[in-house]
Amino acid sequence: MKTLALVLGCLHASKLKFKEKIDFSTFPEVSSCDNCASVVETVDGLTVKTGLLDKTAIAYGTYDDTLNTTGWGVLNIHAHSVNNEFPTTVFWAAGLLEGFFTAERIKQNARNMEAYWNFSPEKLPVLQKFFEEQAAWARNTSEYNMKDPYWLNVANVMQQFEGLYAGVQLVDPSITRWDVTMLNGIGDLIDLERALFPQSRPDLNDMTDEQLTLLEQKSGHCSALVCVTPGFEDLFMGHSSWFTYSATNRIFKHYTFDTNEPSIAATSMSFSSYAGYLESLDDFYVLSSGLVMLQTTINCLNATLYDLVTPQSLLSWQRVRVANHMATSGQEWADYSMRYNSGTYNNQYMVINNNLFKPNEPLADNLLWVIEQMPGHVGAGDETDYLRMGGFWPSYNVPFFPEIYNVSGNAAAAAKFGPEKSYELAPRAKIFRRDAGNVNKFEEFKDILRYNDYLNDEFANGDPWKAICSRGDLASNPSPSGCYDTKATTYKDALSMESWALSGPTLSHDLPKFSWKNFEKNPHEGLPDAFADIFVHMKPSL
Repeated sequence: MKTLALVLGCLHASKLKFKEKIDFSTFPEVSSCDNCASVVETVDGLTVKTGLLDKTAIAYGTYDDTLNTTGWGVLNIHAHSVNNEFPTTVFWAAGLLEGFFTAERIKQNARNMEAYWNFSPEKLPVLQKFFEEQAAWARNTSEYNMKDPYWLNVANVMQQFEGLYAGVQLVDPSITRWDVTMLNGIGDLIDLERALFPQSRPDLNDMTDEQLTLLEQKSGHCSALVCVTPGFEDLFMGHSSWFTYSATNRIFKHYTFDTNEPSIAATSMSFSSYAGYLESLDDFYVLSSGLVMLQTTINCLNATLYDLVTPQSLLSWQRVRVANHMATSGQEWADYSMRYNSGTYNNQYMVINNNLFKPNEPLADNLLWVIEQMPGHVGAGDETDYLRMGGFWPSYNVPFFPEIYNVSGNAAAAAKFGPEKSYELAPRAKIFRRDAGNVNKFEEFKDILRYNDYLNDEFANGDPWKAICSRGDLASNPSPSGCYDTKATTYKDALSMESWALSGPTLSHDLPKFSWKNFEKNPHEGLPDAFADIFVHMKPSL
């Protein structure tokens, strides 16, 4: 590998200039750019060179901070073994580059999320101890089992985390390990607080309908939909996230890891994400293995299940990343993702295998797998028949599998509070049943995922939360929370790792725009006052 005599700059440089002009035609795999950087080998080890896109480096990438204009930053990272480096080193280098690129946004996101959770001085050290014990267990177990492909992949994502932290430290040492840990564990925190502090656990016996609704609004994330067109000409997959609007420091990420490790089936992934997260959280992933993964949260209303939560397990974001890399089918994804189930960030996952879809032909078995998780319990199966017979699969934060529906406490909630809490008659179940079967075009599909006509829809009953894309800021007791994005892809787009993403609360049926001016006291550091409301075409550039 040729070595440049002059480099563009190092770790802390803000403006980078050549001392003299370099003819890059001499180095066809090296180019200069304003938005790029590379991780290169020096006598002192791996280091970041900014303004340099060196495709012979262990990691190189680009970052466009366009959050304020489009609602999304866009990150592209390509990491590969250039001198037979072990896979964990490649993943560490990728993390280093991401941390370096996005440190400022990570700091903003950490401040917003810490203000949102606002953990008391009594709770915070207990939560931190759990995360420390879990990380130590995962690191130690993977170190002793590196010949096991599963644990090698665990080690890879753990090392990517270490690289991420090292990268932000290079830019801003005030960003703590807890900041980065908290951001990656943001979904797990929903259940961890209840697991570690029994007084925080939901008690259906003492809970009112209003209290349960508030709990669902705070911790019930997302709507998702999978549709086939009537003649099976195309397949649409999409997702709309629900959470606090304070979390909208968004980055759409494209990763590639070329390590020659045979257990990594998906060497590339494109996914919606956030500053500081090594996972989607939403979830919306398009994988080079041909799989697409979507997810919506399901609430654990059975307080006793939280007794099963232990740090000797893998957190949701770790299990998902490992499954995404290793799986070649929905069934494999179910197996990998549910090993060492932490019982935190309990979700319904949908895995669509685009390799099995043939336009205008009958749908193959195992095209759609659905997986659900609770502490100590997993449900999974091939649900392709729902696409064959009805044309769509909806997901809306209520468990589908009877075992999970019952053991989670959701069945008891429906029995106590009425059919709106049930799988069959939840407001979004009715809306999806009425509208999703009419989808023929991709634009119609995206419109459903943005749908909110609460002022006129009989199933909403005047409540802006009762919609596919909720608007909590328009409720009678308003809060800056609800549905704040939509991501969607088609069969053909997914094969080339492409999708469409919109960041911001829905304007469906002429709803008013959201503005932080109405919620100045809520955390929103670094976020634009208003959202662009445009679908952005996302495609890897490296």
